[in-house]
Amino acid sequence: MNREAVETKLAAARTRLILDKPFLGALVLRLPMAEADPKWCRTTATDARKFYYNAQYIDALSPEQVQFVLAHEALHCALSHFARRQHRLKHRWDVACDYAINPLLLADGLTPPPGILVEDSFEGMTAEEIYPCLDDNADEQDTLDDHLYDNEDPDEGSRRNEQRREGKEGGQSQERDEEDEGGGATPQAQPDEARGGASK
Repeated sequence: MNREAVETKLAAARTRLILDKPFLGALVLRLPMAEADPKWCRTTATDARKFYYNAQYIDALSPEQVQFVLAHEALHCALSHFARRQHRLKHRWDVACDYAINPLLLADGLTPPPGILVEDSFEGMTAEEIYPCLDDNADEQDTLDDHLYDNEDPDEGSRRNEQRREGKEGGQSQERDEEDEGGGATPQAQPDEARGGASK
């Protein structure tokens, strides 16, 4: 994998968004890009301050799909999803936010990568409206990206997500989400060295 080619791909996708989708492009332009350690970042991530990416994941996407993931992270930030979480369970709230965002991007003509969360019945609803509609099965669903909140250790978040995907936690997943319920303020960025990347 050529990291310089990945950076060029990201820059080209951002430029294309600015030209074709000026509103989304302006939002993306506000997020500095940082390559992340794949140990904690399986796809992309944001903490409302930066766009973090797994270089191998970006390398595997088409240019159009890269535009989608850039806009996806930018909308999480623009819609203040981190601050709006309040008392809600972290992972279920993250799922609700993805269900709210993805239809907006699809309606705008963007091309999604595989595995995004889409449900026709949620179209036009806010994350707050979607959240109570989700059942316990939502705890087993994967979001497109990782959402990093205040004081969250990326490595710990990655381990928790991986255990959930492998079904190793069983009934403990909700308990751990409840331990994370303290969200509500705009998250502070962790030191770059803890995230395995530097600003681009």
